[in-house]
Amino acid sequence: MATVKDVARAAGVSAITVSRVVNTPESVSPRTRARVEQAMAELHYVPNAAAKNLVTNRSGVVDVYVPESIDLSNPFVMHLIAGISKVLSEHMYSFLILRSRRREHRCDGYIVTGLLKDEINEFARYASERGRPVVLFGHTELPGVDCIDVDNVAGAKMGVEYLITLGHRNIAMINVDEDKDYTTDRLDGYRLALLEHGLSPEDGRVIYAPNSVDGGAGAVRRILELEGCTAAFCATDTIAIGAASELARAGRTVPEDFSLVGFDGLGHQLLATPPLTSVHQPVYEIGEQLARALLDRLDGRGETCKRLVEPALLQGRSAAAPR
Repeated sequence: MATVKDVARAAGVSAITVSRVVNTPESVSPRTRARVEQAMAELHYVPNAAAKNLVTNRSGVVDVYVPESIDLSNPFVMHLIAGISKVLSEHMYSFLILRSRRREHRCDGYIVTGLLKDEINEFARYASERGRPVVLFGHTELPGVDCIDVDNVAGAKMGVEYLITLGHRNIAMINVDEDKDYTTDRLDGYRLALLEHGLSPEDGRVIYAPNSVDGGAGAVRRILELEGCTAAFCATDTIAIGAASELARAGRTVPEDFSLVGFDGLGHQLLATPPLTSVHQPVYEIGEQLARALLDRLDGRGETCKRLVEPALLQGRSAAAPR
């Protein structure tokens, strides 16, 4: 295998310059760096990751925190991890999926999702005490915490407005029974859409349920007891799938008798019968952005990132004009 000295000889530079190209490339002029990188490629030189980590005082590991309450087989988590993995692997970083903070180990920073509102401050304090950056899938005004989120208010408003344009006037919402930013934001979007179209967002038409198929089924049974409801906006596709199944059991046809719009659009909306109309949040792409934001923070680049990503409506066959 080629060594640092072999690369230095081929590029006409010192071994120290080769080391700088590997460990701190920004400290080497672009012209010299290109010459060294070309020599590395021609000699098939593979940098020693352990040696690089010693120089940079890093572990080469990022912790991705997903609370124990969230199923790792959830499409949201799978898309998120795939996006994070793509970027970290391109930069020769490993990652561990952290389910709790009961055991300590060395890492360089955190990518975090699924926190309750009061847990965001707690985790930021935890990371700060250890001198490690944290990037949040969500949003917070905490200084120094990078955060990227889908615009949940705009997405929920989009889904409810679609039902309104079809002619629905009595629209319920099935929200997730969790104290998280996205549940509040999606409720705000639901109410905003109704108010802007002269409709009353009555509290009795907002049903809270666990984020599960059974939760959606139980919630729609309660909605069917409400007079005049012809449609429901569901805070997640998982809930909407349960609602669609229960409507079928109750002898209601979707969308002829009752319309549904979900939120996530990560593929499992296609498992419903009929396939759901859903607000798509680009979780894979957000995963990529979260990983890049953390790497930028580790390299001392850029300002604190506070970003919202636009959702999009995916047309299915679960919503139609009311009879």
